[in-house]
Amino acid sequence: MKIPHLVIAVLTAASCVLAGVAVAGPVEEGRLNLRGSEATPANLPRAFELFSGAAKKGDPQAAYYLGMMYKNGMAVARDLKAAAHWLQFAANRQTPAAMYALAKLYLSGEGVKRDELAARRWIEKAADLEYPEAVMAMAIGLRDGSMGFERNEALAETQMRFANRALKQATPGM
Repeated sequence: MKIPHLVIAVLTAASCVLAGVAVAGPVEEGRLNLRGSEATPANLPRAFELFSGAAKKGDPQAAYYLGMMYKNGMAVARDLKAAAHWLQFAANRQTPAAMYALAKLYLSGEGVKRDELAARRWIEKAADLEYPEAVMAMAIGLRDGSMGFERNEALAETQMRFANRALKQATPGM
C-alpha cells in the first residue's frame, strides 16, 4: 500500500511535535534569527536568507520583513527602492504594518516619489485594519491637516481616542 506524501508530511510533523522538536516555517524561523533569544543569538544573514526565499515564493509577512531589512540596512546594504518594492508587495496583500511603512516612504520620498495622496491612502487602509500606528498617524494628519488629510479636529479627536485604545490593547501590560 502506497502512503500519500501529505500523510507522511503530517505524520512527520506530528512526531516532531510529540518529540519536542519545534517545526517552524521560514517566517517564524526568520523572526527568531532576526531577534535572537536567550538560547541563540540573532543571525541577521540567516534571517535575510529565510525572508528572501519566502517572499520570493509569495509570503506577504516575509516580504514585509525583507522590506524592513532593506529599509534599515540589516544584513544587506540599505536599498530604499528594494524596500519599497517588498513593502508594496506585502501591502497589496493586506499586511497593515507594510501599508504603514510604505506610507512613511511615500511621505519622505525615500525609495519612491514623494506622494502625500498615496501615503494617505495607505495610512487609511492600515487604519481600517486597526493598525494602531496608522490610526494614530491618521489622527495626527486630521488634527494638523498634514499627510494629505484635510484638517478636521472633531474627527481627529475621535481617531485619537480609538488609537489610544488600540495601542493599549496591542501593548501587553498596559
